[in-house]
Amino acid sequence: MCSPEIARVVRERSAKEGVSRRGFLKLGGFTAAGLAIASAGLPARVARAHEEATELIDLSHVFSPASAVYTPGEEPTRETFVSVKENGYYIQKWSFYEHAGTHVDIPAHFVDGGETVDNYAPASYISPAVVIDISAKAAENPDATLDLADIEAWEAANGAIPVGAVVAMYSGWDARWSDAVQFRNADADGVQHYPGFSGEAAAFLVEERDIHGIAVDTLSLDPGNSATFDTHLTVLGAGKYGIENVANLGQLIGKAATIMVGVPRWEEGSGGPARVLALV
Repeated sequence: MCSPEIARVVRERSAKEGVSRRGFLKLGGFTAAGLAIASAGLPARVARAHEEATELIDLSHVFSPASAVYTPGEEPTRETFVSVKENGYYIQKWSFYEHAGTHVDIPAHFVDGGETVDNYAPASYISPAVVIDISAKAAENPDATLDLADIEAWEAANGAIPVGAVVAMYSGWDARWSDAVQFRNADADGVQHYPGFSGEAAAFLVEERDIHGIAVDTLSLDPGNSATFDTHLTVLGAGKYGIENVANLGQLIGKAATIMVGVPRWEEGSGGPARVLALV
């Protein structure tokens, strides 16, 4: 995409056809017609989601150099590589770690020889959403965890967690995203404090429920003060995946939704930044 020839073609076509930002914007937007895209050949669950959905919710934070990161100093960086004004087309050059922003953890992230993102089964990226609300106890205790009792209470009210679900913890922590220091919430010793899944809850989900993965609105599948990463080891060790730094999970509480995850298929990847959407 970076050749002078492409730059020339883009400039000539823009001059000839009057291509503008406004013209491109006419192609965007989420409409009822957009939901009615042809579903032939897609899995039955996806076809139903397309046909029945009335709302699209973006579960992704904007990826930026200001994004909160697990380890200070690993923030993404960017620069303009070429611009429309100077070169006829626009490209940024980014530098970042795979586990930045709203992102996916694939088994290889914690498991030696575990499946990498280039070979991970794509059907697992389309899943029924189960959102368990622990925001009340998280507001009282930043080290709160989603426990087995929370899962049992959800199932008592809603029925068994469906096969192939992504089980998401809503703690309300995404409200802190604009302040990386508050989102990381480290104490004077550098220990982070925010909610996550308990090891017991994670073990139950992979052993007793046929889930695709789990999701959190914090920096880690484990609570921030964990030093053993039991949840990561349990979930990724079972061949499942995790999604961290998810946004807007509160909008899914009490609703039937299908989560769709888009993550780069780069070679031998341990995961990567993701666009996560919910069809409600």
